[in-house]
Amino acid sequence: MPRKLKIAAFTYDFPHYRSQQGIFKLMITGHAPDILLAQPYKKLTFYQSKIRFSPHYDDVPQARDIAKFFGIDYQVCEHNGLSTVELVKKLDLDIGVILGARILSKQIIEAFNVGVINPHPGIIPINRGLDNLKWAIVQNIPQAVTSHLIEPRIDMGKFIDLQTLEVFEDDTLIDIHIRQQELMHKMMVEAIEKLEADFKPISIQEEGIYRNAMDPETEATLMNRFETYKKTYPVMLRKWKGGEQAFLAKAFGATQQVATTA
Repeated sequence: MPRKLKIAAFTYDFPHYRSQQGIFKLMITGHAPDILLAQPYKKLTFYQSKIRFSPHYDDVPQARDIAKFFGIDYQVCEHNGLSTVELVKKLDLDIGVILGARILSKQIIEAFNVGVINPHPGIIPINRGLDNLKWAIVQNIPQAVTSHLIEPRIDMGKFIDLQTLEVFEDDTLIDIHIRQQELMHKMMVEAIEKLEADFKPISIQEEGIYRNAMDPETEATLMNRFETYKKTYPVMLRKWKGGEQAFLAKAFGATQQVATTA
């Protein structure tokens, strides 16, 4: 019988839709977190691209209110703070799941008995970093989610699963983003269940490509590219799936087949 892992969810101490949906997903699938670690708001200082793919949300319940309703321990803390590292060790937590977090330090990652799960909205390692939905269009590669155990190198670590999304000709960027978020939450739960069943993730060997937020010059061409991308997506996705095992074997420096979910 699979063992039950003790879970901490990294979230934000302000309204954040992905955190809200992620907590609900954990609760309704029987994986209630033992604690929510909520990072206070910090103003972002890096460049952010201009074309929006996230919906405007209104009246999003805060993680603290959800925690109060379900009786979940809720701690406002710096995710990389020494006191947070000590708290994780004191509670003997097995895994962290990222619902909302910036870059996590080596110390907080290693404080967990098993590691920290991140459902990344792109194909690792060829679509690491920011604006993954947009960069997938520019690279002409599938929209996807990769679940992995993180390490200090951003969007690297140990591979758990890779799943692709369908894209339809009448899609907007927001449509794809919403489906991708839903898949991220589904794969988060699947990753927990795999680890509870003693699944052994595989180290990602290839560095691939890390990209920052999309630059203005590339973004100026995005919507024209998007129309072509949608029309040709079914053929491209079939070709990708035909060569997926070879890609994964190269990414992991392995010759054996790597199991993925269709």
